[in-house]
Amino acid sequence: MTGFAQGLLGALLRDTHLVTPQLFLITVATLMLWPGDLFFSRNEKHKWAPITLVILAVTAMLVARTADGEGFARMFRMDGLTRGFEMLCVIATAGTVLLSMRLLDSLKQQTVEYYALLLFSLSGMLFLCGASDLISVYFSIELMAICIYILVAYLRDRATSVEAGMKYFLLGAFSSGILVYGISLLYGAAGGVTTNLADLNQALALTPVTSNLLVYTGVLMVLVGMAFKVAAVPFHMWAPDAYEGAPTPITAFMATAPKAAALAAFLRVFGAGFHGVSSDWVLPLSYIAGASMILGNVAAVRQESMKRLLAYSSIAHVGYMLLGVLSGDPKAGAQAVWLYMLIYIVMNTGAFAVVIYLQGKGEGERIEDFKGLGRKHPVLAFAMMVFLLSLAGIPPLVGFFGKFYLFKLAIEQGFVTLTVLALLTSAVSAYYYLGVVKEMYFKEPEGEAIPMGAAQVFVVTLACALVLVGTAFGPWLLDWAGKIFWV
Repeated sequence: MTGFAQGLLGALLRDTHLVTPQLFLITVATLMLWPGDLFFSRNEKHKWAPITLVILAVTAMLVARTADGEGFARMFRMDGLTRGFEMLCVIATAGTVLLSMRLLDSLKQQTVEYYALLLFSLSGMLFLCGASDLISVYFSIELMAICIYILVAYLRDRATSVEAGMKYFLLGAFSSGILVYGISLLYGAAGGVTTNLADLNQALALTPVTSNLLVYTGVLMVLVGMAFKVAAVPFHMWAPDAYEGAPTPITAFMATAPKAAALAAFLRVFGAGFHGVSSDWVLPLSYIAGASMILGNVAAVRQESMKRLLAYSSIAHVGYMLLGVLSGDPKAGAQAVWLYMLIYIVMNTGAFAVVIYLQGKGEGERIEDFKGLGRKHPVLAFAMMVFLLSLAGIPPLVGFFGKFYLFKLAIEQGFVTLTVLALLTSAVSAYYYLGVVKEMYFKEPEGEAIPMGAAQVFVVTLACALVLVGTAFGPWLLDWAGKIFWV
């Protein structure tokens, strides 16, 4: 073995501890496919769900125990931001597994591939949270996204699912091409020397005037490619169809875990890599955030499908979270976005658990399917009302505090117009969320109530309890977030 090969192998082994959770996920997901799949017969595939939850618990422990550092030729960085957003991705994936249990049983679609794909996608998200180089950002996004394309089209006997997966794949491939082209332009603008975010920040700030157009175009292309991954306007066109056609647990998954990872990448790329050329991207990103708030909320008002309503709602929430990316304070912006995303994951997962309950009755696709839920299942209706009102940001629920910290930060950084727009569009969101509450409490019920599955009861109860506890401790949540991940 040559000296170079020995040095390379030694460097890889030395840095492996930084990506222990990712390597663990990739290993166990591969073993699940083969030979693990041989252990359970076709009628016993549901046993993979609890096994996956154990794997996720181990992953969370590994994430918490991984020491800070930078490695792999400075392509990956483990720090408070990485650890915090990795935890969000693991939590959202665990919620997806819990939501999947009963629905896949009822559809007779339990397979080991479903859970393995979730784990492979999660490994890509964990890589993305800590990616500190544009190349590692791109490959992490692709590992995450390819698995989600397959999961969206998981119900192969449904034309809507296959169509949604195909649309998502084609548009995702197009956006990836734009992202790669933008990276190549920035590499050229930096003199063909580096794609590391820290080095790139310095190199771009020193580029000659003749290269300004090259830098501006590259930054905008990277912005477009990453905006697609979080379904920000005007790169949101895939979201409503993909959300509606995908299995409902995967809809909940797409609305939470990939967005958390992509927002971590946003904070890293634009906060560390493009900080020196912020004049090139602050205004376009401001327009994207504002347009996401407006279109997401206005379009949701006219929806009759509950999944499409939540899809457009998620677009609006991305607009709010981009206010944290626009912040000139990386630490405060990361904390505010992380806290908002944590609250959003809890509320969104709980809301989708209720939707899946109704789908067990052949309903849940339309908003009118919630008719009379307050009489048929009072506790469930109360939990759904808590989730929806918290998503709307109505005080004193915990969703209000998430928005308050983001909006306060935006005002402090001078984005007053965007903050006023966020407040106005939040009022619009209250209208369509309250429309669902009206269906539950002011309309006559149809049909009989059916019992919920144990996993759904657990998800709804836990999510509602967390929202209410967060409501009680709202004023201290931001300090708590800082103490856990950013001290």
